[in-house]
Amino acid sequence: MSPSSLPPLVAVLVVALLAVGWQFVHRPIQRRFAIRNAGRRPTETVLLIVGSLLGTAIITGSFIVGDTLDSSIRVTAKTQLGPVDETVTVPDPAQAQTIAQKVQALRDPRIDGVLPLSAVPASFSSSASGARRAEPGAQAIELDFAAARAFGNDPASTGIAGPTPAPGHVVLGADLAQTLAAKRGDHVTLFLYGKKERLTVDRILPRIGLAGLWFGVETSSPNGFVAPGTIARVTSGGIPKGAAPPDSTVVVSNRGGVEDGASLTQGVTQVLRRAIADPTVRVDDVKRKRLDNAKASGDSFRTLFVGIGEFAVLAGILLLINIFVMLSEERKKQLGMLRAVGTSRANLIRGFTMEGALYAIVAGAAGAILGIGVGWAIVKLAAPIFAGFGDFSLALSFAFQISSVVGGFCIGVLICLIAVFFTSVRISRINIIRAIRDLPEPKVERVRTRTLVLGLLLTAVSLLWFGASVGDASAWAGMLLGPPLAAFGLLPLLTRTIKRRPAVLVVSGFSLLWGIFGDAILGSKMFENGNISTFVAQGVLLTFSAVVFLSQIQENLAGLLHRVAAKGLSLRLGMAYPLARRFRTGLTLGMYSLVLFTMVFISVLATVFGGQIDTTTTKAAGGYDMFVTASASNPPSAGQLAAVKGVGKVTVIDKSTALFQPKGLAQPAPWFASGIDRSFVRVGTPVLAKRAPGLHSAKEVWDRLLKDPKAMVIDGFFLQTGGGPAAASVKPGDSLSVIDPITGRRTQRTIIGVVDTDASNFGVYMSKKSLHQAVSRATPSLFYLTVDPGQDPSALGARLQGRFFRQGVQASTFRSQVEKFAALNLQFLRLMQGYLALGLLVGIAGLGVVMVRAVRERRHAVGVLRSLGFQSRQVRMAFLLESAFIAIEGILVGTVLAIITSKQLVATGQFGKGIVFTIPWVQIGVLVAIAFVASLIATVWPAEQASRIAPAVALRIAD
Repeated sequence: MSPSSLPPLVAVLVVALLAVGWQFVHRPIQRRFAIRNAGRRPTETVLLIVGSLLGTAIITGSFIVGDTLDSSIRVTAKTQLGPVDETVTVPDPAQAQTIAQKVQALRDPRIDGVLPLSAVPASFSSSASGARRAEPGAQAIELDFAAARAFGNDPASTGIAGPTPAPGHVVLGADLAQTLAAKRGDHVTLFLYGKKERLTVDRILPRIGLAGLWFGVETSSPNGFVAPGTIARVTSGGIPKGAAPPDSTVVVSNRGGVEDGASLTQGVTQVLRRAIADPTVRVDDVKRKRLDNAKASGDSFRTLFVGIGEFAVLAGILLLINIFVMLSEERKKQLGMLRAVGTSRANLIRGFTMEGALYAIVAGAAGAILGIGVGWAIVKLAAPIFAGFGDFSLALSFAFQISSVVGGFCIGVLICLIAVFFTSVRISRINIIRAIRDLPEPKVERVRTRTLVLGLLLTAVSLLWFGASVGDASAWAGMLLGPPLAAFGLLPLLTRTIKRRPAVLVVSGFSLLWGIFGDAILGSKMFENGNISTFVAQGVLLTFSAVVFLSQIQENLAGLLHRVAAKGLSLRLGMAYPLARRFRTGLTLGMYSLVLFTMVFISVLATVFGGQIDTTTTKAAGGYDMFVTASASNPPSAGQLAAVKGVGKVTVIDKSTALFQPKGLAQPAPWFASGIDRSFVRVGTPVLAKRAPGLHSAKEVWDRLLKDPKAMVIDGFFLQTGGGPAAASVKPGDSLSVIDPITGRRTQRTIIGVVDTDASNFGVYMSKKSLHQAVSRATPSLFYLTVDPGQDPSALGARLQGRFFRQGVQASTFRSQVEKFAALNLQFLRLMQGYLALGLLVGIAGLGVVMVRAVRERRHAVGVLRSLGFQSRQVRMAFLLESAFIAIEGILVGTVLAIITSKQLVATGQFGKGIVFTIPWVQIGVLVAIAFVASLIATVWPAEQASRIAPAVALRIAD
């Protein structure tokens, strides 16, 4: 949780607690009742607190997941940048020293380090381990080690130790040494621009600061530090055609620590640009971008887990309401007596609110502490997933901020207090005579004029909201919730026209159908730009509507059950209570249904996505079988690859990294860019998910791309590794800036299509002409290949890597990449299911608490039954059947709605075209069985307690 948002939250909670505290001080009678009731039955109080604290634990855990991701990405600022805050990229290596001198001459007190260096993509190999191992994606760096240690104000943060390597020697970074299995004294081979040099390893440096220097999007830093002059000697005969030239960079350090220095970036960047005054030289605030990326990624995952956790939190709120409604029923006579002797409704509300505040504070504190453990467990389960992305892997390191724990506590307590207050208002509306005599409240059919007016007002506002939202893909809330709210607003009017029961059936049925089919009716606009909040809102709408609808047909269900169980006294008794208490039964059903809806929905999605490997491979590959990447400084030619036995057609693709800045994005973000020509399209193209207006076929899109140098096609995850929501919302027809990372020159491009799947990190598609106009350094280092019939693509890839390891070749089949990412996505969905299991725990715990309260509330009724001849086992069975009945209804509602909703979403193409819908019956069966059995187990103890109630004790007037 952001520390800046904590003070207002704390202030609101303090005001609320002060209001309750004032009541504690000035209302001694209500205070005594609250404390007495809270401590009267310790076991039940503990159960109530346990049911209440889980919501706080889930919220706190979600905040901590965001803190961990934020912290883990921020660590890369230390490991891959260290004291480096800004970079000055120089096209001509001869300029680097001159620019460094200019910056040093500024003598700006905000700058405490200036250092020129050269780097170039290279390949390293070694046989020191007994087997040849290679790293094709490394970089060779020339750096003055003495000057590097003096860079900034902390030599330890640079990671540099020892003297500068001499000719014939190399200092390896830890990542490169690990890949090569090399240690001090071993020999490694450097392949650069078609030449090779045998080098002796002097030492290994940790991935810290300059020793781990890496400006790309990868999280590993395979660095090899070579002697100054090595790159110039290798390139003395010229750079091979198509190879990327060396990068010359001047790095700048700001005063302060690794992260603190970024606060000075804006002023330092302006000074640097004025001092250099060269439009071909680019100044980049790399540190601040890295930290901003960390914050954006942390916020994104925090929002995701909080959103998913909202289902469990809502279940917890329903549990709170249910518990206090049951408390009021249990104390109905007591409340009636209090009202009879002059206690006002306001004092009843105060008493219940005080008691609820005691529960809320204890549950909030315990939940916040438990939330730390929840966050830790999620991080441990998520760590292998984030570590499975190869060069883009991220090592998650558990971390949390105190603000997240305090924020979780505040939100949890506030939710409890609000739920308790509004429930107290409801239960204070009792009829004194009926309460004393313990008679049920009469059904009120008459609708008040005030209620009718408010309902019509709600209908009018909802319809206006819906009308303003239609056509605006970002206004999903109005399209999703507007019609159902308008329908419920008409309920008072319908009740005056027809009976209440059919009116409620019509309204809730319409709301349910709209939640399922509304998106299709509106032409798939409702979820076009939706997010996790859209999913939460739809789940709540569907569950609420289904529970309300089901509550109105319970009487029909009761009649059916009575006919079936005419001789089953335990079954009739077990059904009677939940059918008679429709409101409380609905609350419990809501708890179960919400959580089961989400868990089954994710199970279905996991199965659907896991079964699309063949389809996804075809979409990504087009007409190709595999792809090959190579070192930008020494790529092989198409002819060399085609000469390998088994290789069919070879298409050469120019590859680069550019900076992209859509409208709404404050800072440009890096992304891969690739240039294609007619030969690529001739073999086959990847499937498009979207096209720009006016382009009616995929062929038109690709023809336009090749002819129009201003056109580009993006992948479905464009800029979503840190660009933030503004970057992720770009669509066909939008224009954006493309920035050359070397010179900083800007060009404009228009998006004309979106590729459905990108398995090769292709990135943005442009024509080769367009790519070379946008960036100054693009190399033919990506190749798409077809494989001759009868050849094994995996075996062919291994032969290619062995033969062209000097060129840094890495070969992969499209299928293997799709399978890899499918496995990671499946793991993530399983993680979501595990997280949602906390919500299921809320539902199970809630059912257990409800049954405990039900036993207490019905002691007198149980005593009467026992005195009439009911045996203990019949009472026990009645309570178990009651729990089973509620659990089965909740399971059916959540499961059926999840299957219907997921089928509708798949059919509308929200998850891609051509996806086959599959229901994982076995997984759903296991999930349902676990939920059902756990519910019965939670009811065993209160059922046993009910069976042991002695008639003589239960029939006493005193409690």
